[in-house]
Amino acid sequence: MKRMVKRVASVSLAAAVAATAGSQALAVGWQPSRTQNEVEVVESVVSTGIGAQVAVTAGPSINPATGSILQVQQSQDAVIQVTPVSQTLAVNNAINAANPGLSAGQLSANPTASGLSYAANGQLNNLYNLVNAATSVGALLAANAPAAAANFTQVAGAPADAYIPLALYDIGVSAGAERIIAQGGNATIPLSVPGVTNGALVVAVCWDRAGNSRVVPAAVAGSVVYLNVTTSGPVMILVRAR
Repeated sequence: MKRMVKRVASVSLAAAVAATAGSQALAVGWQPSRTQNEVEVVESVVSTGIGAQVAVTAGPSINPATGSILQVQQSQDAVIQVTPVSQTLAVNNAINAANPGLSAGQLSANPTASGLSYAANGQLNNLYNLVNAATSVGALLAANAPAAAANFTQVAGAPADAYIPLALYDIGVSAGAERIIAQGGNATIPLSVPGVTNGALVVAVCWDRAGNSRVVPAAVAGSVVYLNVTTSGPVMILVRAR
């Protein structure tokens, strides 16, 4: 009898450990705070589909004549700026602290130290908050990216909940780069993304400034993710869980 009780206790303990391990695995899988990972620009210049070259910058550029920060979407040069969410959060938090009496609407058009407008920073920051509040990728996309949610499985090869968010950043496409892209000059941007390894299955959900969403497949080589850029707006990189 004692042997049976001991065996039952052992089985119960094993089941409890397995259940705990399972819950821990889920917790490890869904860690939205990872989206503050710093993506890194791998190539400072890329060639487009029509042979034109576009500069790729990590964060804002400085006007050499005035020393002021260039606002990327107003630039006539062919530039694509990559801005991690950590920067947009810090910039808007500093502006909010310095202007406690002003609303987001009053500040929306203001240029900022990120090289983006306050509103553009806020669009990415809002997405970060939504990611942290969400319980799953599927729920997040259904509520905030219905167009992407509708064809996610078709593009990604698996449901949204099979993927984990790894990084959030903004793509700022200058007026000059927009003209090149409009002519058919697709720009593929290589970025180093923490948590991505060779052979990983990666997709991106991209939003434009109007909030329209789409799913974009990405190629991976080592820890570098290659993503085709067409518009300015937030990007969420997701990797298939294994």
